[in-house]
Amino acid sequence: MKKFFAAVLAAGMVVSLAACGGGGSSAPGGGAPSSGGVTAGQRVFQIGFTTAAVENDPYYEFAQVFSDLVAERTEGAIRIDIMGGGQLGQEREMFEGMQLGTTDMAVMTNAYASSFVPASGVFDLPFIFSDSAIAAEVLDGELGQAVLAEYGDKGVTALAWGEGGFRHLVTMDTEVSVPADFKGLKIRCMETETYLATYAALGTNAVPMAWAETITGLQQGTIDGLDIPISVIYSNGFPDIAKYLNMTGHFYSPLLICVSNSVFDSLSAEEQEILRECAVIAGQKCRENNAAVEEPMLTEMEEKGMIINRDVNIPAFQEVLGDFYMQQASKIGGTYVEELLSIIG
Repeated sequence: MKKFFAAVLAAGMVVSLAACGGGGSSAPGGGAPSSGGVTAGQRVFQIGFTTAAVENDPYYEFAQVFSDLVAERTEGAIRIDIMGGGQLGQEREMFEGMQLGTTDMAVMTNAYASSFVPASGVFDLPFIFSDSAIAAEVLDGELGQAVLAEYGDKGVTALAWGEGGFRHLVTMDTEVSVPADFKGLKIRCMETETYLATYAALGTNAVPMAWAETITGLQQGTIDGLDIPISVIYSNGFPDIAKYLNMTGHFYSPLLICVSNSVFDSLSAEEQEILRECAVIAGQKCRENNAAVEEPMLTEMEEKGMIINRDVNIPAFQEVLGDFYMQQASKIGGTYVEELLSIIG
């Protein structure tokens, strides 16, 4: 197992750490294939994401399983080429490209997508899900499907939810277990309203920073830490850079597969249904893979000398945040917040 993960790490480190996507095919569905020729009558699309296209990366797993299933279900009539490592640009660029019809498909991070579809921000609330099973139940249920439907008005069709995982706090030399430990820290975070507001409420100095600048920022002391899922911590070599992995799980990071409306509308009703069904299955496989690899990854990172701090007082954080959840309601869809809080109790 250790040799296997070491091979994955080596592959991941050669891929650019560019954080998120932007130009796809010159016309919907007209992108050049990344490998092989186009057979007669075959339509080729590209799906972009920003992380390394390596085994066990959740973005890659979500996209690859989706691509394989679509090829199988359409008997090769639709081919989806994998464009990882930010080949299609940053996430904002990919979303805007889908709106314009210049990008076919993308695996999006919910936190970035919520900049375009505020209702999605309901799933970015801190400490809102106690585990992945509850998150999956909500996302695959009526509330999650209602939020997906909101994307259609933005020129993008959201097919299904996957999982990036819980975002934990990596720090250079500070152990974080209670809310007071957050105060004064400089933490790199995604530039989304809910994330920035959360860190402000915890007394943390949130530092919006491009992914490609993050490791340098840590090494130079520009930031004290950042929040990322376990698989990303592992595949990008953070055990060799930072001392602590604090298992805060303060944000849950859903992923979603999105398709440009211009691409989706060009498909038959049967093909549209195939894409939806394949995306749902791919999302489930993505979650299953995360669950299978996280503990072995944690074990190996600990063996490398990283301190895994599991002693985090989650109820204390929820208590400190207090009214934060309803304060965000007007910004992320109002009734969705109330509905989510009702569902999870």
